[in-house]
Amino acid sequence: MGSPSPGPGPGPLVLALVGPTASGKSDLALDVADSLPFPVEIVSCDAFQIYRELDIGSGKPTPEMRARRPHHLLDALDPDDPCTAGRYAELAAAAVRDIWRRGAFPLVVGGSGLYFRALRDGIFEGPDPDPRLRARLEAMYRRPSGPRWMERLLARLDPAVHRRVHPNDRVRRVRALEVALAAGEPISRLQATRRPPLPEAGWRIAGLDPPRDLLEARIVRRVRGMFASGLVEEVRGLHGRYPGEWPGRLAIGYREVLGVLAEAPAPEDLPDRLRAAEERVVIATRRYAKRQLTWFRAERDVTWIRGAAGDPAAHEAVVGVFLGSA
Repeated sequence: MGSPSPGPGPGPLVLALVGPTASGKSDLALDVADSLPFPVEIVSCDAFQIYRELDIGSGKPTPEMRARRPHHLLDALDPDDPCTAGRYAELAAAAVRDIWRRGAFPLVVGGSGLYFRALRDGIFEGPDPDPRLRARLEAMYRRPSGPRWMERLLARLDPAVHRRVHPNDRVRRVRALEVALAAGEPISRLQATRRPPLPEAGWRIAGLDPPRDLLEARIVRRVRGMFASGLVEEVRGLHGRYPGEWPGRLAIGYREVLGVLAEAPAPEDLPDRLRAAEERVVIATRRYAKRQLTWFRAERDVTWIRGAAGDPAAHEAVVGVFLGSA
């Protein structure tokens, strides 16, 4: 069966639902899929849901949710098997083509901006990260005159990034300086050599943008639910089975709990330490959601929808984007 493409469009179609953590993308994706007049399969775009055993802390869809629609790139790798953006893009592109061959439509769902960009646009062959150079650049940024000096340097070394990337997006601007200094040419020029893993695909992308107070309430509820559902036990078990380095150690929630366990507090002190860790997870998740919105707002061709899962207007708007009527 050929690759599906409902209605007028540029060939085989990929649907995508992106946005900040705790906005309910997984729930909304399933509800929207039920409203579409064609078969849909979900492709996860999450840097930590791809790992087995990272269930509670990654917010992985429940078995009941996964039974409603086929899901791909959940539990695809062992916790100590590192996944790069390039590897994710290869795995996700293969899943998309399998879905097309079955006559269904892939719906990419997640908030990992780098993975999403790698799948849609490909990755470029740039220099490997240089921790020492990165540390020097970060130290420069922290000096009183550092930001102004580095803005001038970026404008000279890579004016395209200087114009395109928001000044508050320090991570991408520092990476652009790192590449320009290490490779001797701007990252914007190297990025032009990227090869999309799915060059034949047309994309319809909906972005969730919940009101701030709603998103913050959902974040608090999600974090409280993670701890109540056994996050500490999950982390303790993972640490026992994988005592060395494993990528999930860096994820929000996992790193805070690991920090408490590493301190080996007295049993009577453990509840207070964990409550403090829970508050740190809430704060870190808020900051992460803000970074996600900044990242995805820089992506092209995203139709932004005010709302979150459970909002009928948001549901209808996403359906409209995917049907090409929005």
